[in-house]
Order: sequence, then C-alpha cells, then structure tokens
Amino acid sequence: MKQVMWMGNNELEYRDDAPLPDRAPGVGEVLLRVRATGLCSTDVHIIQGRVRFRNPPFVLGHEVSGEVVETGARVSRVKPGDRVTMDSVVGCGKCPLCLRGSTQYCPDGYEIGMTVDGGMQEFLFVPERNVIPIPVSISHEESAILDTEVLGALRKPGIARGESLLVLGPGPGGLVAVQIGRILGAGKVILTGTRPERLLLGKRLGADITLDSSQPGLKEAILDETGGHGPDMVFDAAGSAESLSTALDLVVPQGKVVLYGVHGSPVPSVDIDRMILKDLVVYGALSDRLGWEDMIGWIASGKLNLRDIITHRFPLEQAQEAYETVRDRRGGAIKAVFVL
Repeated sequence: MKQVMWMGNNELEYRDDAPLPDRAPGVGEVLLRVRATGLCSTDVHIIQGRVRFRNPPFVLGHEVSGEVVETGARVSRVKPGDRVTMDSVVGCGKCPLCLRGSTQYCPDGYEIGMTVDGGMQEFLFVPERNVIPIPVSISHEESAILDTEVLGALRKPGIARGESLLVLGPGPGGLVAVQIGRILGAGKVILTGTRPERLLLGKRLGADITLDSSQPGLKEAILDETGGHGPDMVFDAAGSAESLSTALDLVVPQGKVVLYGVHGSPVPSVDIDRMILKDLVVYGALSDRLGWEDMIGWIASGKLNLRDIITHRFPLEQAQEAYETVRDRRGGAIKAVFVL
C-alpha cells in the first residue's frame, strides 16, 4: 500500500510497497480505507524537530477521514461502506478522565499520528469509539480537518451573546475561531494578522474587522473598535511571545484570554502582574473531545466553512513538496490535505 514515513531531519519518505494489513480488526475496532489526511501545523513542527512525541521513523497524520472497510466484534455504530471522520485522541474509555470526555489526559491513552502510526497511508485500524459518521454532503477533505479543539477552547470560557472577540492569527485555527465565535453569539469579531490573503478570507468567513498586525496603531485601532475598553475575549491562535503580550494588554479588565497556539518553547517573560491587576481569566486550549455532532451539523448546514480554508491538495507521492509548501507558506498556503 501507499505510505509516507517521517524519517527525521525534515524528510518524508514515500513508498508504494508498504505491507497491507495482515489481520482482521480486533474487538471494538474498525479498518479504515483512508480517503484524506490533513497536514497540520503540528505535523510541520514535528517534521522540523520543534516538538517530538515519538522518535522517527513513523507515519504521521492525525487529521483523517475515510470509509469503513471491515469491522471487528462488538462494533455496532458503523458498518462497512460508512463515511467517517476520526478523533485521533484515543483513551481507555473506562477511567474517570475518559468518562467525563477528557480522553486527552487518559493515563493509558495515545494519539494516532503522534504517538502511534497515523493516516498518511491507505489503511488504518481505529477504535470504533473514535470514528464519527459524516453525511455525503461533507467532502472527505473537509471531514479530515474537522476537529472540536477550537469549539472546546471557546466553549470553556463561554461567549455571552454580543461580546466582542479578538482573534490573533489567521491560520486555520484562527479562521475556524472567527466562524465558531460568530455561531456561539459573539458580537463584533476582529481578526489580526500579517498576510493580506488570509485576512481577506477571514473577512469572507465572518470577521467584522481585519487588521494588519505589522502596521503601527494596532492597539489604538482595536480599542477604537471596542469602545475604548478592549475586547471581551482574546483568542490567541498565533502562539508567539508577541501575541501573548498583545492578548494580555488589549483584553478588557476582567476579560478572558484563550491560549490556543502552541509556542514550542517557553516564553521567557510573562507579565503575571498584568493578569493579576486586570483580574483576567486565562485558559489553556487542550479541551475535552466533545462537540463532533455540532461541528458536523454546522458544516452540513453551511454555517461553518472549512472548504475555503483548504488551499492545497496533494497525493501522498508529493508529501515532501506538500510539507515544504506549508512550511514556507508558498502560494498563499493555509491548509493542505493529502487526497488518497
């Protein structure tokens, strides 16, 4: 079968002679024929060596959609031929953390494509509880990049209807946050970034105001758009020392800051006093794996647009080119998907 292996040293190796699955699905397990796999910024960071969950070589790919080929014993929710998306975070399903939906913290858990082989290959075994059926109205490319992380990160602090939301960073996470913030009831939504094509897309996807963060007067412009007080919530999708400082500086006193973007290294100086004296609430964003049905419903109804965030599609044979395109943001790359 076709497969892409991360070899370390910024290298992805394609092969078309990887062994096919040599066993049937186990109890509570399904075999997927992978149809699409997203290339996430986390994958890029892994390939670059900035973060590491497992030593190479292994198969990346935690954003996966496909079709059920075969099911094991005690599988009842899906059947062969069903179109599904996949939750890459696998828990034991029995511990207190799993039972409350916090499978990301299960002591016996793992993540497909990060700590075990993932979806940059034609076939993949997945626990039944980690596949979610999708309607035919949603493409495999869209369902591959469908995830609940942004929804969970915004639902945890909560957005009161009419509250203002500032999104820092117009990458895929930020562009989804603009839309979900609007769905959850945000009033004015402001998006900042440095790439004009991404800001233009953000405007199309629902941002009221887009601002170039590299230009002078950013703080003044945001304060002006929020009545001089600052936004009620800041969603930091950029994950940089500068964006963290901006979030803490601009959010309204007693406001909420959501840290979504992963930094990859410690921030050398964080102004804790600013959090204390402004009485802020700061949230991490590795939220519970809940909300799949909401996300699927919003995409099917047209409220949430993932299609336009996908700017590039590649076959597995062009994995190295895909990685370099996303890494270097060639051709206005925002999100790339492998189509099998």
